[in-house]
Amino acid sequence: MANVTFPFPFPEHLSALLPEILVAVLAMALLIVDLFVPKERKALTGYLSLATILVAGVALMQVADGTSVTAFYGFFTLDPFAVFSKLLILAGTAIAIIMSLDYIRSEENVGEYFVLMLFAMLGMMLLVSANNFVTMYLGIELMALSIYVLVGYQRDTLRSNEAALKYFILGSLSSGMLLYGITFFYGVTSSLDFKQIGEALAAAPSSEHTAVLLGLVFIIAGLAFKVSMAPFHMWTPDAYEGAPTPITAFMSAAPKVAGFVVFVRIVADALPALEHETVMILSGMAVLTMAVGNLAAIAQRNIKRMLAYSTIGHVGFVTLGLIAGSGSGYAGMLVYLAIYLFMGMGAFAVIVLMRREGIQGELLDDFAGLAKVRPGYALAMGLLLFSLAGIPFLGGFWAKYAVFIAAVQAGHVYLVIYALLFSVVGAFYYIRVVKYMYFDEARVPFDFSENRLMQATVALTAMAVVVLGIYPDPLMELCRQAVIGIG
Repeated sequence: MANVTFPFPFPEHLSALLPEILVAVLAMALLIVDLFVPKERKALTGYLSLATILVAGVALMQVADGTSVTAFYGFFTLDPFAVFSKLLILAGTAIAIIMSLDYIRSEENVGEYFVLMLFAMLGMMLLVSANNFVTMYLGIELMALSIYVLVGYQRDTLRSNEAALKYFILGSLSSGMLLYGITFFYGVTSSLDFKQIGEALAAAPSSEHTAVLLGLVFIIAGLAFKVSMAPFHMWTPDAYEGAPTPITAFMSAAPKVAGFVVFVRIVADALPALEHETVMILSGMAVLTMAVGNLAAIAQRNIKRMLAYSTIGHVGFVTLGLIAGSGSGYAGMLVYLAIYLFMGMGAFAVIVLMRREGIQGELLDDFAGLAKVRPGYALAMGLLLFSLAGIPFLGGFWAKYAVFIAAVQAGHVYLVIYALLFSVVGAFYYIRVVKYMYFDEARVPFDFSENRLMQATVALTAMAVVVLGIYPDPLMELCRQAVIGIG
């Protein structure tokens, strides 16, 4: 028998991919298992999805040893930055699945819904471990294609179909822009590895400066779309309004973590030679993002659209940490993203609880007089909204503090002044909802269905922002440790 020589050796450190491998295998197995689950027991698929996330989390903690490991021929990295980000993504997906258990009970193809969420999560996990444009693009597309379908999951709802179509068309355009930018970098550097590109760009002759700048612009534009950064935010309000509310909550948190983490890796590893140009572009986009998000939110009467613009505004604040370009800036971003996961998803969980027969619970009028009938819901929503506004001393205050201080230390005082002004503007539309709940008379009947698991989720997210507001030091230290060695 002839000896067979493989062109590549067996992948090194393959155990670093164990969480991703488990999620992929279990998600595909779950798709088959769901065929044998009766329609009236489809919630079982959701609980099995939660079990899959738990298994992935345990596997992640087993393979994480506090060091940086490069695996799969240099296409994948596992470091504390990736581990912390993956834990946030796993937590965000788990909360979204819990929110979905009762929400989509009457929908068709429930099993595929949960499996698509797992595949979207898998794409995000690959994305935060990418140190190469190939891995990054595979992660982005796996995440995006799954979310396109989830946005339009309610096929009998016109706004859901419209939102999915808009998101798909604009998302495809942004993916094309991202690929176009990557081709410029590859043409100049002959590499797709972030660090190798950074070294090559530092030594690139001035004759190639135009091509490099074009590549920079297209890559930033493509990534900016994925995190809802203006002026590439136009898909966000429609997608958030049209998607099932648990998917809106999912989109508002987990993909933002993945998008900003890969943004950090590219800026820190591939773009040090273009620091001036990168900061200039991102500074303009940050100011525009804060302005669009906070000013447009004021005019919204649908609370999902209001929170969509709110998310855009928060993306502008998070971008300050990216602009700072330092360890404290990147740590501040992680603090912000971690706290925002609880704030944003908690607020959407309250909206899910407001849903009942004939009423979606998405209009501001639906919240009028809530405090008189359900004071617990009103208190939780009020705490979450005050935290989103950055009121001391709740979690959102420290989230903004972390990125603002990093930006000031990096010399971007003018950006922090803009951010403070837009924070004041943003406080208006958050406090307006609280005013509806506590000072207006009820305009719709409050006949909610009881869901203990959802109520516990709302209570835990509200408690999290309170605890993090009083004692943020452990989270901040954890984030500082996670970014050691980045940049």
